[in-house]
Amino acid sequence: MKQWILGFFLMVMGGSLSAKEKGEFVSDWVPVPSNLSIPFEFSFPGSETVELFESFLYFQIHLFFQTKNKDKQLSIYQYNLNTAKFQTIPWNKGKVLGWTECKGMFLVQTKLKLYGVNPNTWEIKKDWDLRSQSSNWKDIVCSDGDLFRLDKDELEVFDLETLEEKPKIPLPMKSVQRIVKGFENEILLISSFSGNTIKSFSLLDKQTTKEWKFPTNHRALFKMTQLTPDRFLVFDPITKIYGEWILFDGQLFPTSGLSKRSDGKAIRFSPIESTIHFQLELTATSDLPETNYHVILPKKDTYAQELREETFYSPSVLSLDETGNRTLTVTIPSLKEGETKSIPVYSGKLTRYKIHWKLESDISVKREESESKFPNELRDDWFLKLEDPIVVGKREELFQGKSSVKELLLETAKYVSSIPYKSGKFEAAPKVIEKNNGGCTEHSYVTMSLLRGVGIPARLVWNYLPTEASSEMSFNHKYVEVWVEGYGWIPMEPLAPPRSKPGVTHVRHLVFSVLPTPVHPKISGGDRLVQLTKEQLSLGKKVKMKLNILKKEKGESSDEGEDLPSIPKNNRSILTGEEMVVP
Repeated sequence: MKQWILGFFLMVMGGSLSAKEKGEFVSDWVPVPSNLSIPFEFSFPGSETVELFESFLYFQIHLFFQTKNKDKQLSIYQYNLNTAKFQTIPWNKGKVLGWTECKGMFLVQTKLKLYGVNPNTWEIKKDWDLRSQSSNWKDIVCSDGDLFRLDKDELEVFDLETLEEKPKIPLPMKSVQRIVKGFENEILLISSFSGNTIKSFSLLDKQTTKEWKFPTNHRALFKMTQLTPDRFLVFDPITKIYGEWILFDGQLFPTSGLSKRSDGKAIRFSPIESTIHFQLELTATSDLPETNYHVILPKKDTYAQELREETFYSPSVLSLDETGNRTLTVTIPSLKEGETKSIPVYSGKLTRYKIHWKLESDISVKREESESKFPNELRDDWFLKLEDPIVVGKREELFQGKSSVKELLLETAKYVSSIPYKSGKFEAAPKVIEKNNGGCTEHSYVTMSLLRGVGIPARLVWNYLPTEASSEMSFNHKYVEVWVEGYGWIPMEPLAPPRSKPGVTHVRHLVFSVLPTPVHPKISGGDRLVQLTKEQLSLGKKVKMKLNILKKEKGESSDEGEDLPSIPKNNRSILTGEEMVVP
């Protein structure tokens, strides 16, 4: 007879309060909205197209494009970002070869002249006899009474009152393709030849002040502008990339799906929503009595994952420990020899994020405080050997008396990420350092041995590193979390991008458990997510078991729920360590 799946909403207030003392609190995450109305789809009213290297002009929620139709006739369109409406701009002065906003006026460069234009009416207020040496697009920028025009790897400079040409300014980057007006007498130099590099260049000091990589299609860079000192707009009808990007901790992130921790110390971004299903496959090799199985469930809420709308097999017992690790103990009726059962034991709506923590430099190690709070996460063990001469020597070599947590984490991340990956034998940290290779578990051992040795709590993360194209998950990855005062637990992931930055990982892990040692208290015998309870381990030879974890992305067709009853609510709190029976 088919077992019913009964669902309920878990209110984990008691567990959360106790877990908060251990750093397991769920932070408030605030969505970072776009300031502008960005369309999902965009097209010009007719058959017009835009040229790759020509930029748009942005002014007061309006975008201006020069377009060309199939008959090669040129038009200028004004697009209102709030209303999504177009307006044709009358223009008969020839092909635009560059434009910019300058003190409330548009400067428009053609082959023979430079025009000063009213941005609201496009009435010509002034013109200059300033020729362009070619018929190709050249970005222009106005700043502090001067006009700057891109010319290969330097800037042409003209006084806007007299049109006197001033000495050219050499640029600190080769193959500059675009210049964009910035803030405080700075311009942005853009090149897709240097890995989508953007340099903020001071026109006063003639020096680079900042440098970023823009993680988008290289063609979309030609349709980018800076809205505020920390906000950028990409609006490219060619690549169909539209959106705002924000600057956080020296890096650029799209606002779509972006949220920021309420204290501003972290952002998470690029979410993927899925439905996950745990399917337990059992085959009795001989008569089997009623059996109980521990099934490890993903952590419900972390800085990088959320689970909602969960359903659980009945009858089962859900256990929650003080660090948020969850175990579902499932009771299965007796089976006859040769009998096979496929049992859906769990499902939930999963959201996973990429994460980026911004670490301050003034956080120091507080060993005594950490030892009282996290004794298990600072303890020595066979896989760490904190006082082994090899570990101590590597620690001294890397840290050289540093005391800042950020510096210690940076040095550790750089070193561990440099250790070549090779499927290992789960050897202890000294051996891994000596042989200079290892698997994800061994990389984790080295990270923990280096950091626990200087008083930074570190723990092992059991997780799955999904291949997004795969519909089935397997339990196959480890990394480390470290405790940072004022932040909580943050990731140290040396094998996934960007590898050497503490607190930053641009892949979406699915975390099952966080542990001070490689041994799960309810699972023995290696990496697995399901096992008979300890009292019934002797029955292991009578049953073959396999846990399949299926993942279905949001939007995929699904027949789920057709035979399931409605989900009742249950508001009982789960205290730390308490077991709740699912009816």
